[in-house]
Amino acid sequence: MTKIRLARRPEGITVKLSSDSPSIFSHLVWTLKDSIPAYHRTYSPQLKQWIVSADAKDAFDAWLNAAPYVCDAKVEWEAEKTKSAAGKRKQTSLLTAHATLHLLPSAPPEVVRAAYKALAMKHHPDHGGDTEAMQKNNAAYRRLAA
Repeated sequence: MTKIRLARRPEGITVKLSSDSPSIFSHLVWTLKDSIPAYHRTYSPQLKQWIVSADAKDAFDAWLNAAPYVCDAKVEWEAEKTKSAAGKRKQTSLLTAHATLHLLPSAPPEVVRAAYKALAMKHHPDHGGDTEAMQKNNAAYRRLAA
């Protein structure tokens, strides 16, 4: 089953794609990237979702109208009342963890690990560092490595 989950957010519309078939999934991603200009869309690897800006409404609507017919996808809009603070906390905590390790949200796992190791050497109490800073780094790394 192929699903397109959508939600309205202040930054735009979030799009989560899922499919049992890798070829259908890659086709959905390809058509999304082909239909919506790069400067109107971003991908969050942590949340595994696309964020499409409100400025690309026409291109997004065209993609959304065609996708269910081309890929036999089910479109689901998130109900306004089901928005939870937990999702916002998760996104905020991921951004905070990246900031603690002085990284961009798009940093790959190898860079996250390297940044953690460098900060661990700097802040480790055995090397004259601050225990509180080390604990913050540990918590941020655990959050990103999970």
